[in-house]
Order: sequence, then structure tokens, then C-alpha cells
Amino acid sequence: MNKFEGKTEEEAVLKACEELGIADPKSLNYQVISVKKTLFSSVVTIGIYSINDVIVFADDYIRRCLRALGLEGSTEAKYEDGVIKLNIVCSYNKNVIGRNGDTLRSINELTRSACFNRFGGHYRILLNCDGYKENKYDKFIAIARKYADDVMRTHITVVMDPMTSDERRIIHQALTDYPHIKTQSIGTGHKRHITIQYVE
Repeated sequence: MNKFEGKTEEEAVLKACEELGIADPKSLNYQVISVKKTLFSSVVTIGIYSINDVIVFADDYIRRCLRALGLEGSTEAKYEDGVIKLNIVCSYNKNVIGRNGDTLRSINELTRSACFNRFGGHYRILLNCDGYKENKYDKFIAIARKYADDVMRTHITVVMDPMTSDERRIIHQALTDYPHIKTQSIGTGHKRHITIQYVE
């Protein structure tokens, strides 16, 4: 992480943009590291980072999570459509995934929180292990399509079980082209779920 100093945060940002050749300060990813104030002046230090810095940090954090579970593993990372996708490679896949994906989901939440605390930004992070997510997506899509057919026939709204944001996104996409079908995410936190409704 490159560091830049200024009397104010704005001055430090402008210095970083000038040195790094960045035209728009709004496109700069940075975090205020420290603010030192004296009687007559102040010094603000910012740290500049890239999405690759976030990925490296997330990879290291996941390895530490695995070690805390008594496991050894690594991750394969890629940045796609604004999402940091990390696939965990480990011999003990069932232990990493957990019952109904609970352990994998918990590691995902911890990693996202750790990245927020480290870099001060919200990042879309998606963990996978041994194709678990793809299999779950296929299952949810099949169920959602069956529900959509039922809703088209009966006009009765179906309320699905709570899901994670990536699972809901997959269902919204899967039912986009269904005529007379509207999907909507309702609720907050871990209770957020999808309704499948009939519309004229």
C-alpha cells in the first residue's frame, strides 16, 4: 500500500493523484491511515490500494480462518463483474462447507468484514468450495422455475426461504424472461427472501 501525506485529506488525495497519474480523485481507492494534529498544523496520511491488494488480503485471511479450523488450504481468485470470487481448495471440503453451507457462509461474512475493516470499503466477495455454489444455484433455479410455473397457473404468490444475496440474484436472473412473473426481495439481514408473484 502506497502512502501519501498532506495537511488535509483532500491535499493528500491530490498528491496521490498527481504522482500516480490519476485524473479523477473520485476513482482513487484509499483509506485514511492516521491524522496527527499539533497546535499549528496537522498531517493526514492516506494509503492507496488496488483491488488486487484486497484480493491478496482476503486470500491470507481465508487461510488463517482455515488454520483456525485445523485445516490447510489455498484459494483461487478472480475479479469478475465487480465481484471478488475466491474458490477454496482444500482436502476437507465438507468441513469447509459445513451443514447447508453454514461454515462457508460464515467464512464469507468474516472475510467481507475483515476487508471492510482493513480497507474501509464494501466489497462483494463470493466464496466457493469444490463447486458447492454452482450445485446450489442449479438446485435453487430448478425450484424457482417450478414455483414460477405454479404461480402462473394459480396466480398465488410463493414465498421462498431466506437466501444469501448471490443466491437471490441468481433466481432473479433465472426468472427475468418469465411472462407475468415478478420476483422481489423482501426482508432484512438473514431473513431476506424472495417472493414470486403473478402480474397482469
